[in-house]
Amino acid sequence: MFSDALGFDVGTARHLLKQGEEGEGVAYLEEFIAKGSVIAVIEMAEHLDNKGDQSASLTLMERAEGSIAEDDFGALLYLARALRRGLGAGTAQERYFRAFDLKERVAEAGHLATIREMIVNCFDGLNGAPKDSDRAVYWLRKAAALGDEESKQILREEGLS
Repeated sequence: MFSDALGFDVGTARHLLKQGEEGEGVAYLEEFIAKGSVIAVIEMAEHLDNKGDQSASLTLMERAEGSIAEDDFGALLYLARALRRGLGAGTAQERYFRAFDLKERVAEAGHLATIREMIVNCFDGLNGAPKDSDRAVYWLRKAAALGDEESKQILREEGLS
C-alpha cells in the first residue's frame, strides 16, 4: 500500500477497519492525525463517508486540502485519488478537475512519474486533460530536462529537440 514520512501505513489502517477492529482502526487513524499525517486525515474522511457521516467526511477533506505542503507529492497525489473516488466537496466534475489540477501542480514541481502521466493525458485527452499536442510536447521537454531518456528519444525522433 502506501505509507507517509510520519510512519502512517494505509494498509494497516484499512486492514484494522475492515477486519471488524473499528475501534483499533480509528485509534490508529487518530494517532497519526494528531502527528500531522494528511494521509491519515483522508483515510478517516473515507472511513466516515463509508459510515454515512458525509458532513464529518467533508470537514476532514477540507482540512486535508488546506494542510498539504506544496512539496508533499505523496499527499497531493493521494488527495487527487481521493477526490476521484468521490471524497470531498463539489460535484463529481468539480472534484475530477481539482484532482487534475493537483496532479498538474505535482508535475510542474518536477515529479517525473506525474510528468509522464501528463504527457499521455495530453496526447490522448485523458483524465481531464484536453487533447493538446503542444502541451504534451511541453511535458516531454520538462521530462527530458529532468534527464528522462525516453522523453529525449521521443523529442529526437519527432525532430523537436
